Amino acid sequence: MTGSVDKKWQVQWEKAGLFEGNPVPKKPKKFITAAFPYPNSPQHIGHGRAYTTTDIHARYWRMQGYNVLFPMAFHVTGTPILAMAKRIAKGDKEIYDIFERIYGIPPSTTRTLAEPTKLVMHFSEEIEQGMQEMGYAIDWRRKFYSFDKPFNRFIQWQFRKLKEKKHLVQGAHPIAWCPSDNQAVGAHDTQGDVDPELKEFTAIKFRYRDGYLLTATLRPETVYGVTNIWVNPEVTHVKAKSKNGGIYYVSKKAAEKMNAQDWELEVLEELKGEALLKGKAKNLVTREEVPLYKAPYVKEEEGTGIVMSVPSHAPYDYIALRDMGKPLEFPPIVKVEGYTFMAKELIEQRNIRDQHDPKLEQIVKEVYKKEILAGVMVAGPYKGERVSTAIEKTKADMLKNKQAIVLWDIGNKPVRCRCGAEAIATILKDQWFIDYGNAKWKEKTKECLAQMAVIPEKTRSEYEYAIDWFKQKACARKQGLGTKFPFDEQLVIEALSDSTIYMAFYTFAHLLKDFDEKEMDEDFFDYVLLGKGKGKAKWKKFRESFLYWYPLDSRHSGADLIRNHLPFFIFNHVALFEEKLWPKQIVTNGFVLMEGKKMSKSLANILPLRKAIQEYGADVVRFAIVSGAELSQDADFSPAVAEGTRMRLQFISNLVKEETKHRMQDPKTIEAWLLSRLHRKLAKAGELYEKFALRELALALFYEMYTDLRWAIKRDPEVSLHRFFKAWTPAMAPFIPHHAEEFWAMLGEKPFVSNAPFLKADEQLINGEVEQAEELVQTIFHDSEKIAALLGKKPTAIYIYVASPWKFSLYKLTGMEKDMKTILEKAAQHPILRHYMKDASRLVKAWSRNFHALPPVLREDQELEALQTAQTFLAKELGCKVQIAREKDGKHEKAKNALPGKPAIVLE
Repeated sequence: MTGSVDKKWQVQWEKAGLFEGNPVPKKPKKFITAAFPYPNSPQHIGHGRAYTTTDIHARYWRMQGYNVLFPMAFHVTGTPILAMAKRIAKGDKEIYDIFERIYGIPPSTTRTLAEPTKLVMHFSEEIEQGMQEMGYAIDWRRKFYSFDKPFNRFIQWQFRKLKEKKHLVQGAHPIAWCPSDNQAVGAHDTQGDVDPELKEFTAIKFRYRDGYLLTATLRPETVYGVTNIWVNPEVTHVKAKSKNGGIYYVSKKAAEKMNAQDWELEVLEELKGEALLKGKAKNLVTREEVPLYKAPYVKEEEGTGIVMSVPSHAPYDYIALRDMGKPLEFPPIVKVEGYTFMAKELIEQRNIRDQHDPKLEQIVKEVYKKEILAGVMVAGPYKGERVSTAIEKTKADMLKNKQAIVLWDIGNKPVRCRCGAEAIATILKDQWFIDYGNAKWKEKTKECLAQMAVIPEKTRSEYEYAIDWFKQKACARKQGLGTKFPFDEQLVIEALSDSTIYMAFYTFAHLLKDFDEKEMDEDFFDYVLLGKGKGKAKWKKFRESFLYWYPLDSRHSGADLIRNHLPFFIFNHVALFEEKLWPKQIVTNGFVLMEGKKMSKSLANILPLRKAIQEYGADVVRFAIVSGAELSQDADFSPAVAEGTRMRLQFISNLVKEETKHRMQDPKTIEAWLLSRLHRKLAKAGELYEKFALRELALALFYEMYTDLRWAIKRDPEVSLHRFFKAWTPAMAPFIPHHAEEFWAMLGEKPFVSNAPFLKADEQLINGEVEQAEELVQTIFHDSEKIAALLGKKPTAIYIYVASPWKFSLYKLTGMEKDMKTILEKAAQHPILRHYMKDASRLVKAWSRNFHALPPVLREDQELEALQTAQTFLAKELGCKVQIAREKDGKHEKAKNALPGKPAIVLE
């Protein structure tokens, strides 16, 4: 099967308008979307996983009889495209090298992409072409770019509505900031799409000389256990005066950080940390004086560059003091069940050598987690209260008493803007925010989430955490492509804020071709999306299309968006739409590795999507990136696995070519077995598709069926496979649509398997006894081969003995009773079994190890018939005489070893 077949069916699908979704009254619909791509570079196979998963489900739903809409657009908002265009304009050697070496883009082409719009159009065309080559069932009529004027008006309408509902606020707030671009940054503005995590530190004051040492901490309640203060003697510190007159001693870098947060520090003196070690500092809370100790490991950029030491709960503090030979007597601060001093006790239990022991970091995480979740205060005014409560109360007290200040920092630093500068925390005045901290809005959002299907279900708690954690989110930037902020057109709405309800725009985007965008005013969107007002006659088709497709039935993306885009998507739908229009489902997936390693430029192991299609074919790539792992896990793309998939598809393709209609007849022997195996899997396939259990589907319908096909042909080279392929092809079509269409045509079926009904299992074709009989033959065949291999020589004859009837009766009794005493009592009363009690006792004891999972077996006569029917086959394949007999007729001593389902095998 070649790329020409891929192209053949893609052309025919497009010609037939197969994937164009139009409202059909009274026909049930499914509206499914995936995160629209950001076209600042070509896509690699990792990008293809979420889109392929979406496409598989869209195709499955279409075959279930739904009217399906799967649209696509391009997200060009924000700074990444500007940053890429700048690097190209500057002749950045790294970019030119990556484009040429990894993506095959010559420098002559790269040079033409220095203008942002040209960059967008070039890579969006590249991505669209790749999606078409993958065979995605997308309605491309609805394509748009997030800098299109109609879309801009739609987003501006959204923000006016958020402001009306008081979800849009303005004020001074902490924010992640790029000091070079001089604007706020979020996940889409950073290298690697890392979302900067703002953390609020309590900078505790310790009276020192003529001012205060500041020590930043996330655990202010531990101030009652401070034994000393750590200072790096080599780091440059400053004595600085704040705008309110306070004198603070901090690292020079910390002073720069504080000035970014409106502290207006005036540096009075620079001094090395060594100079701070003379004298002591006073704990303003406990009124105790504590010494200052040198600590070369304290980082100047962390917190304030000065650290308070609490060895009773901080493993690094405890072991540092131990290594210095300092006294290790300190009061308990936090009690965790099973421990008095958790940090100390875990260090001693696990034999931690020193501060460089790699096991120490795990203890730090363990102590922190357990103290936060289960710790109880045993010191201070909040004795007896949970640590989680005491943290906030202690912080509030200290701020009120002017014993501490608030300091913000990037918790997951270093995070770099796409321009290369490191993001910092700053306090921005007059900034616009979406108020995700609104309690009533949060509750409504949780209500929506509770009604939604979340796949994988285990990720639901991550959404709940994100919803609880969100506060205000900056929503406007000073530069970037996208939509002008309606309340200040000097600003642009940022990328994570204009991508929350754009799914609604898809429902009528294709109707805007000859529509004047100036007519898209407040009244237009209020009517189309909210049903407000009478609306103009020509607006009616927009409203009808929106109402037909909404709500969104399934939203797909990578799991990395659980902490930002996806909760925002729920928040905004809840804010703007009535409950019946809230989204129904979210599906997320893991990433794609390349031969076990994360794809990266440094490893040069990035495989561009279109290159992979060219090398392996669309269906092989599709199958490989979705079938190798459970949905939530990272999948591993391996050229060896891809080749294996291609080989199996070619084998199946050859079988379909040889198949003809006239060979169909009532299924007999091996065909009956093959159809039973297939239809048993089809009985579960629908449920697995609904659950996105794609790996399980791949194993059952592809790998296991491939193995079954090979066995069926081995058993009977003339076996009819037409009936098998007619059922199997639609079942696999969502995975391998191009091959499936080709197979469907070969089988004489019309017009498209993509629109064929998803075949339900034929219960009449599922025959457990037929499957058991063939499984017995397979077991005898493979066991005979293994025994011959162990003996190291080819046998001249193989004798197969079926167990005596009394053993079958005993096995049946064992399966029914499942209690050894009862079984033996009944066996003793059985007219036949009572004559074999010694052997019966031995067998029941052996079977008792597996009472609750004894596999079903055939009757003695059925076993004999199955083996006798396969006798000629076994003799031919094993290359020697094969004799089938009952145990009682056996001429070998080992015949008595025969058991139900396990005939004895003797080689001569």
